[in-house]
Amino acid sequence: MPAGSIGIVAGPQYASSTSVDVVIRGIGGHGSAPQYGRDPVTLAAYYITQIQTIVSREEDPRDPSVVTVGSIHGGTKRNIIPDEVRLELTTRSFSDKSRQIIVDGLTQRAAGLTLAAQLPAEKAAVVTVLDNESTPVQYNDPALSAQVHDVLVKTLGEKRVPAVESVLASEDVGVLGMSPDLKRNEIPVAYLRLGAMDPDKFAAAEAAGKHLPGAHTSRFEPLPQPTIETGVTAMTAVATALLQ
Repeated sequence: MPAGSIGIVAGPQYASSTSVDVVIRGIGGHGSAPQYGRDPVTLAAYYITQIQTIVSREEDPRDPSVVTVGSIHGGTKRNIIPDEVRLELTTRSFSDKSRQIIVDGLTQRAAGLTLAAQLPAEKAAVVTVLDNESTPVQYNDPALSAQVHDVLVKTLGEKRVPAVESVLASEDVGVLGMSPDLKRNEIPVAYLRLGAMDPDKFAAAEAAGKHLPGAHTSRFEPLPQPTIETGVTAMTAVATALLQ
C-alpha cells in the first residue's frame, strides 16, 4: 500500500502459519551403485511434487491454503547417496479444518513414501509440526473493525482508507486476543495495515502490473515521514475514540 494510506479487514485478515520439518530418510551408498541403497534425494523430490496435490485436490477451493517447501538440504558430494534429506515447510490456511487437512496430508504422504521405498520402520520419514513457530489465524473482530474503520475515514478521509483484502501472510498479534489454549477469540482485536511505499513508485508499479519489494526483502523501500505520521495519527485517533 502507498504511504499515507491505512486499511483494515473485518474477520480473518491474515492466515494461520504452521511450520513443519520433514526428514526423508534412506539408505546411503555410492552414486555408481544406487541399487544397493535407497536414495533420499529422489524420494524427497517425489515427496515435494506429491504434497502439491494436498491443496489442489484435497482442500476446498473456496478455503484458500498454501504449502511451500522453503528449504531442502541433503548430501555432501556428487557421487555419494546420503542417508537423509531435510525439508523445511511453511503452510498457510484460514480455518482449522484446512490446516488439519494439510498436516494429515503431509504425514500420510511421508508414510506412503516409506512404504513405497520398502524402507524398514527405523528409516521411516519423520514429519514434525513446530508449534512454537506457528500462529493461528489473525482475526479482526467485525464490530470493532467497523468502528475503527469509521474513525479512520473521519480522521484521514475516505481516499486514504482504501478497501483491502485478506492475504495468506501471517501475523501473531491475534494471539493477544485469544484464550490461553488458542482455541477461541476472547478479546476483540482490530489490527491495522499501514501503507509504507512511495506513492509514485507504487502507482508506476501498479500501472506496469508489478509488485514493489515487500517487507521480507533487502530491497524494501518504505517512505519514513508520511508512513510514521499516518500511523501515529491513525493510532491516536482510534485510541482516543475507543477510550472515550
